Amino acid sequence: MTMVEVVAPGMLTTVQDPGRTGWRASGVGPGGAIDTVSHRLANLLVGNPEDAAAFEITLSGPRLRFLAASWVALTGATIDATVVTHDGRSSRVPGWHPFWVPAEATLACDAFAIAGCRATLAIAGGLDVPIVLGGRGTDIRSGFGGFRGRPLKTGDRVPIGVSRRSPPADPARVVIEPRSVANDLRSVPHGATGPAEDAMTIRVLPGPEFADFPISTRSAFFTVPFTVTPDSDRSGCRLSGGPLEAPRMTLSEAVMAGTIQVPPSGHPIVLAADHPVTGGYPRIAVVATIDLPRLGQARPGARLRFIEIGLDQARSLLTQRERTIRTVAAGLEHLR
Repeated sequence: MTMVEVVAPGMLTTVQDPGRTGWRASGVGPGGAIDTVSHRLANLLVGNPEDAAAFEITLSGPRLRFLAASWVALTGATIDATVVTHDGRSSRVPGWHPFWVPAEATLACDAFAIAGCRATLAIAGGLDVPIVLGGRGTDIRSGFGGFRGRPLKTGDRVPIGVSRRSPPADPARVVIEPRSVANDLRSVPHGATGPAEDAMTIRVLPGPEFADFPISTRSAFFTVPFTVTPDSDRSGCRLSGGPLEAPRMTLSEAVMAGTIQVPPSGHPIVLAADHPVTGGYPRIAVVATIDLPRLGQARPGARLRFIEIGLDQARSLLTQRERTIRTVAAGLEHLR
């Protein structure tokens, strides 16, 4: 069986796929890749199905030794990566483009991300980890799925599936480049401070309790810039700013990725992939699905502003994006 060996695990590297469905009633959330667009495109670039399992890298990636030669693609956050062969020759890896890693070579993605927060590393054949509750992704909170239910550790050997399709000959010939479909990482500030106009704009719909918030809070939510805090993780993007005055809420209600809750502290929490299935904090807004991948690229210190859109516009934007991804997939298929 083909494997990759973990020489160094990186800050937080896990096996992820698009997520699980149908288990909320049992208390199991969908999980899965936070930047689903980059995940899908990385798989397409190496000839995998879009839902194949791949590595999700957070800020600083792993060093992996390939026991067999493989095609690989790195998308999402901009991370300097290098392939070092067994005889010491090294070459930098192109982002958003399939590249060849020879047998016994090491792929080093351990430089700190230049832009963005999360990258996807897809390998032709996909990561061949067991399917648990219909998915291969790692549920860190519950300790199952992925590779032994946890982030990668030094010495792990992750199995790779058999690739039955070749990657495209030259993705640059596709009319719409895969990079342009994914997140506009230039809108993500690198530092912890910056002028308000540098803030990333996130489109939202009013939440179930939006009308229960004071008028002043509703106004502040759409005018005050918020900052991503260092305690953000795969369960939620925690923000400083405001603080916002929230109504009391005593009953837990269903929540989903993108739900923006306001706890008693007044500092909003945007639920992410590994969120619990219910929550008791009032929900002021919900991030439009189109912007969830962009939000997943907001690193600690990034500044955010929220703007309201309607349901019809949110649906239209998502439909347009899916059509674009289908166009990219067709273009890549034509180049095989």
